Amino acid sequence: MTSRERVLTALRRGVPDRVPHEIGAGLTPPKLREFKRRTGQTDPAAYFGVDVRPVGIGPTRQVLDHSGYHPDAGPGLWTDEWGVGYTRSESDADEFSHLARCRHSMERLESLAELEAYPLPDIEAGYRYEHLPGETAGIQARGLAAVGSMECTVWEIAWYMRGMERLMFDFVEFPEFAETLLDRILEKRLVQARRYAEAGVDVIRFGDDVASQHGMLMSLPMWRRWLKPRLAKAIAAAKSARPDVLIFYHTDGDATTVVPDLIEIGVEVLNPIQCECMDPAALKREYGRDIAFWGTVGTQSTLPFGTPDDVRAEVKTRMETVGQHGGLLLAPTHMVEPDVPWENLLAAVEAVDEYGWYR
Repeated sequence: MTSRERVLTALRRGVPDRVPHEIGAGLTPPKLREFKRRTGQTDPAAYFGVDVRPVGIGPTRQVLDHSGYHPDAGPGLWTDEWGVGYTRSESDADEFSHLARCRHSMERLESLAELEAYPLPDIEAGYRYEHLPGETAGIQARGLAAVGSMECTVWEIAWYMRGMERLMFDFVEFPEFAETLLDRILEKRLVQARRYAEAGVDVIRFGDDVASQHGMLMSLPMWRRWLKPRLAKAIAAAKSARPDVLIFYHTDGDATTVVPDLIEIGVEVLNPIQCECMDPAALKREYGRDIAFWGTVGTQSTLPFGTPDDVRAEVKTRMETVGQHGGLLLAPTHMVEPDVPWENLLAAVEAVDEYGWYR
C-alpha cells in the first residue's frame, strides 16, 4: 500500500498493511535543531516515514491594524491576523513556540457595535486558496495523504480574542455578543471547509480544545448550545462540497463525554486520545465501530519519561488494542517536546515497523 492508501483505509476503519503514523512530524524548535544536528536532514516527516502531509491556506495580503486593541502592550508584542497578541521573553522566544502569553484583543469590548467594527482576517478570500489544488495533488502524487489544517475552528479563536472567562460570562450574561462573535468566525470557517474539500484534501482537521484532563471545560448542555451546532455546520459545509472527505476533530483533555455527539454530527476521526486522562482501549471497544483514532502515544508520560523499551511497549499495546481491526493512526498526543530523549523518538518509529504490521 502507499501511505495515502494506508491512511484512508485506517481512517475509514479498515485494515491496512500496517498502521499509518505521524511520529516525528511535530517537533518543537529545540527538537528540530537536534534532529538536524543528528541526521544532517531538514525534513523530519520524510526522514521518519510519516504517512501524511499538511496543507493550509496562503498568507493574507490584508493589512489590519489591531494596535488599538492592545493599549497596555509592552515591548515584544506581536499580533496574528485575528488581532490576538502574544508576548514571550527573549530567552524562550525560540524554545517554546506554543507557550507564549496570549493577549486578548476583545476583552475590553462592551457593545455589539464595537464587536461588529472589529476587523477580522480575510479567511474567505479566494487568493488564499489558489495554491491548494496543485499542492494537494502534488502530495498525493507522491503517495502521501494530504491533510487540510483548520484547528482552533471556532471556540478557541473566539476565546483567544475575548478571553476564556469573559466569553464564558458572555454565554450567560451577554448571549447576543457571544452569538455574533462565534457566527462571524463560523462564516469564514464554512468557506475554508468547503475550499479544502474542493481542493481534494483527504482529511480536514477541525478542532477546539473543549476539555481539561479532569473533564469538559463547560457543561455538556452549554457545549451543545454554543459549540456543537456550529461545528456541525462546518462539517456539513465540507461534506456538501465532497462527501468522501474525512472529518478529523482535535481536542486535548478528557473529552469522553462528547464522543457520541461528535460521531452524531459527522466526526470520523478523533485526536489525540490523551492517554494520561482517556482510556484508548476502552474508547476503541465502545466507539470503534463508528470512529477512528489518531494519536494515543503519551507526550506527558511515556515519550519524555519512559525508556525506549517502555515506548516500544506502548506502541505494541496500542496496536493490540486500539489498532485491532484497523481504525488507528499512531501519533504523539502533542508536539515532541525538548525533554523527549532522542532514543525514545527513534524507538517509537522503530516500534511501528516492528509491531505495526497487520498479519
